Amino acid sequence: MNNQLHLRTVSMVAALLAIATAVLGLGLTALPANAATLPDAHINLTTESVVSNQWDQVDLSCEWSVPDHSQPGDTFSVQLPSQLRWFGKASFDLNNANGDTVATAVANDAGLVVFTLSDFVKAHPLNVGGTCSFSTQYALVPTGGETKELTFTVGSSVVRVPVAVEPCQRDCDPQAPTAAGKSMSWVDPAQTELRSVFTMPAMAADSNDVVVTDTPAAGMDIDCARVTPRTGQVVGSNGSIVEPYDDDQYPAAIDCTPGKVTVTWNGLPKGEHVELFVVTRVTDPSLAVYENTGTVTIAGTESPVVAQLRRTEASGTGDGTAVPTPTPTATTATPTPSATPTPSETPSATATPSATPSATPTPSATPSATATPSATPTPTATTATPTATPTVTSEPVVTTSSPVLVVPTEQPSKTAASDGSEQLASTGAQGSAFVFVAAALLAVGSLLAFASARWKGRRTN
Repeated sequence: MNNQLHLRTVSMVAALLAIATAVLGLGLTALPANAATLPDAHINLTTESVVSNQWDQVDLSCEWSVPDHSQPGDTFSVQLPSQLRWFGKASFDLNNANGDTVATAVANDAGLVVFTLSDFVKAHPLNVGGTCSFSTQYALVPTGGETKELTFTVGSSVVRVPVAVEPCQRDCDPQAPTAAGKSMSWVDPAQTELRSVFTMPAMAADSNDVVVTDTPAAGMDIDCARVTPRTGQVVGSNGSIVEPYDDDQYPAAIDCTPGKVTVTWNGLPKGEHVELFVVTRVTDPSLAVYENTGTVTIAGTESPVVAQLRRTEASGTGDGTAVPTPTPTATTATPTPSATPTPSETPSATATPSATPSATPTPSATPSATATPSATPTPTATTATPTATPTVTSEPVVTTSSPVLVVPTEQPSKTAASDGSEQLASTGAQGSAFVFVAAALLAVGSLLAFASARWKGRRTN
């Protein structure tokens, strides 16, 4: 009895394991391929930028490629060196000439740029590659006139890019402005904010009223909380006012809306310097150029000022090649008759009947006058309608083989994938192994159940 219980228990456990394994196997089979990091992706980087000051723009160009049969979702990356920080929009597409996206690139604040392949490579798995271009800023204060080597990390390899560093040689020390002017620059690497700076020469009259207006064009709004007026008599080496400031002594009146700001000073003395800083937020990031206009009025003399700033672009291209489909060579067999169709036997032209009258009927004897001939002598073989056994004129078996179109019965052989020394993606094929194991467990459970039944029968007998 105990043996029977054991057999039943074991058979039930085997059946349950079989069911669980089968479900797991089917689930794994249905899983999509896993994205992989491509250590063998290739990127070549170059630059023609020259660095003279900190935060100078360094524009980079690249050529990239990935191994054949890389999968959608696979990634490769570029890490900027410590000397550079990303400058520009944080994501961009790499498209082919038809506008199809081959890959996308996303940069983070740490300067890591990750490229992700799109579904395009599924149908075009060969020769996938393209170009890219993006902007950075030189984050260090350059020293000495020499060529610096920038080290980029690309996957598991290192790419070294030389950049020319040439400190300023002429008119390097900014002087105090001699006329009213305006400039703009980006506040952040993501290029979401701009800063306008109004500069003016030292006041020439004994008492001066100054009015500055700033009117940004479409696509920008003034941040009224960051309008900063400044006054003073000391100018630093870069041409800007430095401490001690006279802001409390000569306060400015600010009238600000998102579309316009007006700042007014009254009674500024001779020799006083004035600056105005205005921060604007980008409301339309699709624009390539941002413009800010305004006026500077000193002691009744108005001077128009304008500044433009171009958004740096990050972009790229990509393409790939589809696996060529072999054209089935329809080998239309040219009918080559094996021989001139001839009947197996040449039928006798006269088809002599096999049964010919045995002889010309002659009476066995001259009939006596009284003797009635027993019959009109008829040939024993009445002209038998010749059962013309014309030596069987069997219809000529024309062995001329009619043209046969040879249609390939196999699918075109797939192009052999590149040597997969490293598996790039898991396709879920391992699920079939689980199904096989499940079948084996189910068979074991069935055998144990059968054995249990036999054991029970024996016990009963």
